[in-house]
Amino acid sequence: MKYDVVVIGAGPGGIFTAYELTQSQQKLKIAVIELGRPLDKRKCPIDGKTIKSCVKCPVCSIMSGFGGAGAFSDGKYNIT
Repeated sequence: MKYDVVVIGAGPGGIFTAYELTQSQQKLKIAVIELGRPLDKRKCPIDGKTIKSCVKCPVCSIMSGFGGAGAFSDGKYNIT
């Protein structure tokens, strides 16, 4: 497949970049590439009991995935 634009990362910046590109006058073919899992599959192993600190997962379920860390925010507190 050929794309005019490839956006790497579906965090807030990547999402809004792709959105703004769709609003341009050009008919661009856009791909968004994201390393993280789908939101419903994003589970952090830290449970506060047996695992109390980061275990350095190869792909962090909090930071990676559509929306980045902001996907878990209600907007009252920003995780950056």
